[in-house]
Amino acid sequence: MANDFIQLLIMQEHQNLKLAEASNWDGVAYIGKRKHVSSLSKIEQLRNPGIYFLLGENNTTGEKTLYIGETENIANRFQTHSCDKKKEWFEDFIIFTSKKGDLNKAHVKYLEAVFIELAKENLTTINLDNSVNSNCKKDGKLQAFDLAKAEGFKEKMLFILNNLNLIDFVKTNKEKQDFKLKNIFYLALTKNRIDKNGEIVKAKMVITDNGYMLLKGSYVESEERAPSFKKHIYYKIRTKLENDNLFIKSDIDGLWVTKEDIPFKACSAAAAVVKNRATNGRAEWKLADGTTLDEFERK
Repeated sequence: MANDFIQLLIMQEHQNLKLAEASNWDGVAYIGKRKHVSSLSKIEQLRNPGIYFLLGENNTTGEKTLYIGETENIANRFQTHSCDKKKEWFEDFIIFTSKKGDLNKAHVKYLEAVFIELAKENLTTINLDNSVNSNCKKDGKLQAFDLAKAEGFKEKMLFILNNLNLIDFVKTNKEKQDFKLKNIFYLALTKNRIDKNGEIVKAKMVITDNGYMLLKGSYVESEERAPSFKKHIYYKIRTKLENDNLFIKSDIDGLWVTKEDIPFKACSAAAAVVKNRATNGRAEWKLADGTTLDEFERK
């Protein structure tokens, strides 16, 4: 079977807006920045329905932020967003539509709902800006043919988003991932504490294709270790994980345990969640022989 491939075109007539296509797919992706919004109305395909992603940094919180939307007329919607003070934070965008304009409103509403659900499951280092979710996925309004079309479109979208390093959706299905556990990195807690087997308790992490995975059963500090951490970008990640009930009380005072594997884009984010304070993950995550994550990845 031939390998899948992606073609990338730099559109010089539109200030170097990028156009991406994938093999065996009737869709296209437009990848650009806020400066490209004025060019979108000049592209006929972008007067059609589509699904899009806005990316940027929230000026108030400093968090990386993602918004997922759908529309019947992409160019018009982006003109609205560019004038919306609530969307001033976005700097980059990715738009998906079909070459022939045969995606309809039901298709893009379904895809919006699917990707919002994926984002909630996976993007632990990005804040999802969506306050209202589409209900189309749960409504069951798509008939078998349309559902198959939308699902096929979703897989190609994931292929482009992941392989062009635009947005990494770590888990694209509900199956447990098969991690290679020969290189487990450990992080000691703020105080050395002993478990019932007489061993010092630690957090455990592995490197994955898309970042890092804090493993199920890792110990984490239950109490905040530094008041200044509340102002740190990783504080909201930690708070979100607490609110999502991903920690349970352990049998050791002052410690919780992770209920499941938790994906991260940054090793320092995982370390900060464990220690409940800002931490240099590249220096503090270590293999059993003492090799730091930084030393390991440099090799």
